[in-house]
Amino acid sequence: MKNKALRVVGLVLMIASAGFICYRLFKLDLSSLDFEFTTSSVSLMIAALLLETFTVLFLGLLFSRNIGKGRDGSKVPVKEAVLVYCRANLGKYIPGNVFQYVERNLFFSTYGISHTDTVIASLLEVMCLIVSACVLSLAFGNYEVIGEAIEEYGYIIPVLCVLAVLVVIIGVIVLRKKKKSFGSILKRLKERGGFGLIALDLVCYAGVLLAMGTVTLIVCSAMIPAGADGPELTGLLGAYIAAWLCGFIIIGAPGGIGVREAVFSLIYINTPYLDTVLTLSVVVRVISILADVLAFVFIRLICGKKRLCDDTTVS
Repeated sequence: MKNKALRVVGLVLMIASAGFICYRLFKLDLSSLDFEFTTSSVSLMIAALLLETFTVLFLGLLFSRNIGKGRDGSKVPVKEAVLVYCRANLGKYIPGNVFQYVERNLFFSTYGISHTDTVIASLLEVMCLIVSACVLSLAFGNYEVIGEAIEEYGYIIPVLCVLAVLVVIIGVIVLRKKKKSFGSILKRLKERGGFGLIALDLVCYAGVLLAMGTVTLIVCSAMIPAGADGPELTGLLGAYIAAWLCGFIIIGAPGGIGVREAVFSLIYINTPYLDTVLTLSVVVRVISILADVLAFVFIRLICGKKRLCDDTTVS
């Protein structure tokens, strides 16, 4: 009975995710796109889509490695763990930007995975992505372009700092109220490898971000004809990762839609490449959404007709 209820809930969330994905694609303004479809450009776009799809699947693999073991001591089959991840990943497009975490807890519990282990895997992912994004955006940032943007919109920085402090304060308050839960998370994390596990994850998630940034560079190459003037690629990589980070941490923005594109464009506000970056941000967003869907469809086909929650025992 409980498995049937979980399937119904999962189906409802899946339909909601699909609905909001279609809605977001419909709302994207593609009227300003000036793109010449050539064999070379289309090939590059397809390569970008495949690379973005691979990053989603790889994120699922990383999560399956960090998820731990069930109550009976067995691990969730990798394919099924990736399927759960990719399915839940579509939930990020539902307003609130938290439903992917809700779905992870919902479905992994049917495999006997404790809430603590699911939280650890999610915390590792979020923490490593944020730290990696900060380091990479600083390492590849075009500080001349960033400086010009700060001169124009520098008043935003204090606001962001205040918001960051508020987030930290809220986090501290929540942790103080849940000392026992936080202590159990630290204990399980130490048992699973501690700093060694975190260090390995940092490297892996940094690689994921670099791959996602490379998608942006590929799309940029497809959009700009050979020999034409365009933004400096290294700075573009850093700007995209910084914009991705802002979209990732803003709670309530479904999949970071709008936030990532706004920050990406804001960085180039005082450059002759603003229109190019605006177009680029929209195209990359479309590819990102399609890759999320394609990754789920691919792993769904790999797993066959077996439904999530089938042949699992819920205690």
